[in-house]
Amino acid sequence: MGAALTGATACSPSGGTENSPETSSPTSSENSLASVDPCTVLSETELKSFGLKSPGSPAEPLPWTPGCDYLGDPIGLRLVKNTRETVASAEQKDTWATFERTTVNGRAAATAVTKGATQAETCDAMFDAGEGMIQVRATESRPPYTVDECAEALKIAKKVEPKVPEPV
Repeated sequence: MGAALTGATACSPSGGTENSPETSSPTSSENSLASVDPCTVLSETELKSFGLKSPGSPAEPLPWTPGCDYLGDPIGLRLVKNTRETVASAEQKDTWATFERTTVNGRAAATAVTKGATQAETCDAMFDAGEGMIQVRATESRPPYTVDECAEALKIAKKVEPKVPEPV
C-alpha cells in the first residue's frame, strides 16, 4: 500500500506557507506556485470524501517537485507541484505509456501513465498552474483493482484546481 507511488513524476519545488486560492499573481521573480502547499491544499473533509487519510506526509523526490503523500482506500494519492514543467512540456517526455490531453475546469490538462507503472494501477492527472503544473497521482491501494485511477485523479484535480494560481 503506497509502494506504487514511486516512479517517474513530473513535480516541483516548495515555497511559502500561504494557501489562499486568491493569491494568483506572482510578485517579481517569485514563482506563483510558491504559496501552494501540497499538504494543505485539500481540506480534511475533501480528503475524507476521496477515502484519503489526513495528515499527508511531505515528499520531495526532487527539489522542484515538492509533494504530499496520502494513504487511503480505495486509492492512495501523491499531490505534487512542479515549477519546471507544464502539461505541454510533460507531454514531450519519453516516460509515458499513455498521455491523453483533457481539461481540468477549463485549464490545459492530461492524464498519463508512466511506462514503468502500466501494471501498478497508477495514473497521473496534471494541469497547468502558475509557472508550472500540479500533478495528482492516484494509485489503487489493494485488490481487486477495479478503480479507474485516471478518473479518480481527475476528480481530485478538479477539487485542487480552484485553489491554485492560474497559469502564467
